[in-house]
Amino acid sequence: MKKRILILVESLKVGGGSERVGATLGTKLHDKDYEVSYLTLMDENPKFKFKGDYYTLNEDDIYKGNNLKRGFNLLKYSYKIKRICKDLNINTIISVGEVANFYAVLSRWLFKNKVHIIISQHMSPEIFLDDKVKYQSIKFFYPRADEIVCVSKDTERILNETYGIQNTQTIYNMMNLTENIRQSKEELPEEYKELFTGNYFNFINVGRLNRQKGQWFLIRSFRKVVNQHENARLFILGDGTLKNELKDLINELNLNEKVFLLGVQENVFPFLKNSNCFIFSSLWEGLPIVLIEALSMNLPIISTDCKTGPREILCPELDLNNEIIYPYYCKYGILNQPFNDKLLFRNLDEVTLNKSENILSDLMVKIIEDPVLRKKYSNGQRMSEKFDEEEIMKDWEKLLKN
Repeated sequence: MKKRILILVESLKVGGGSERVGATLGTKLHDKDYEVSYLTLMDENPKFKFKGDYYTLNEDDIYKGNNLKRGFNLLKYSYKIKRICKDLNINTIISVGEVANFYAVLSRWLFKNKVHIIISQHMSPEIFLDDKVKYQSIKFFYPRADEIVCVSKDTERILNETYGIQNTQTIYNMMNLTENIRQSKEELPEEYKELFTGNYFNFINVGRLNRQKGQWFLIRSFRKVVNQHENARLFILGDGTLKNELKDLINELNLNEKVFLLGVQENVFPFLKNSNCFIFSSLWEGLPIVLIEALSMNLPIISTDCKTGPREILCPELDLNNEIIYPYYCKYGILNQPFNDKLLFRNLDEVTLNKSENILSDLMVKIIEDPVLRKKYSNGQRMSEKFDEEEIMKDWEKLLKN
C-alpha cells in the first residue's frame, strides 16, 4: 500500500525558504510514487510549483492578536489538521518550519492524531533562547514528535546540547542542479534587461526584506563601495515588511541609481547568472538554500558567518566550533563577521559603519579589484552537487522506510 504523506507548511508562496523546501520535498516524494498532499496554514500566491493534492486552512490570523487568541487558534487549527489526516487516510505528516511543527505535534498530543509525525527545524534554535515561551514550547513539543529533521549539523547540535532534545538527525535542504542550470539559460524579464547591460560590477542578494535577512547592513556597507567604484551596483530580490524602510535608506544614502529592489522573482537564476558576486547578509538561518543556488551558478560568495548554515556550506574544511578571524577565506566563499541583531536605518554621517560593515565593504571592494580572487571562488558548482536532490532524497526515503 502506498504511503500517504501530508506536507504541513505555512504556505507555498514564492520567495520563502521553508515554502520552497515544502514544495520541492513533496514533489520529489510524489515522483517516488508516494501519495502526497499539502496542507498550508495560509493560502498565498504566487506559489512554488508542486506535485500532489493541495488543501489550505486559508487563515490569515495565525500571527494576529494576543497570546490568548493565538493559543486558541493553535487549538482550533490543530484539531482541523487531525480531521484532515483522518479524511485523507494520511500515514505520515512532515511539517516544515517551527509554526507548522507546533500544529503537527499538538494535533497528536491533544487530539490523538494517530499518524507518524516528522517535524523539521529550518532555523537556528539559538534565536529563541531569550524568548521563554518559544524556548519552553520547543522543549515541550519537539520530543513528542517521532523524528526531528534538522537542515544543518549545527542546528542539530544546538537542539541536542542546548535544548536537551535527542530524537534528531540532519538531512540537508536540497535543490535540483540540472534544473538550476536550465533555468539560468532563460532570458531576463524584459523590464530588467537594460539594468544588466553595460560595464557594471553587479552584486546580488536574494531574500525576504525582513529583520532576519539584514539587508540594511548590506546597503549601508555598499555606500562605501560606491565611493571607490562608481560602476558597482547592488540588486536585491525579494519582498517583505521592511521594504519601505530599505527604500528610504537607499534614498538617504543617495544610492537610488546604484541599489535596486527588484521584488520577488519566480526564476532567480538569470539574475544570478548576470551578476558578478553574491552577498549574503542574514543575521540567522537554518541552511540557506540560496547560498547553494549561488554556488550552483559558480558565483563568488561573501557571506555572514551567522548561525547556522553558511559555515557548513562554504567551509566544509572548518570545524563548526572553531574560532576564526574575519574575514575568513573558506574553500568555497568568504565569511564576514556576523552582524548584531539591530535595526539601523541611518546614514553614515549619523552612525558610522561598524566593524562588520567595514569588513563587508572592504571585501566587496577587494572582489571588484582582484580578478584572481574572483576566479578562485568561481568553482562552487562542484560543492553544490552535495545538495542535489537525488542525493538528499536517499536520506528521506531511508527515514520514511524506517
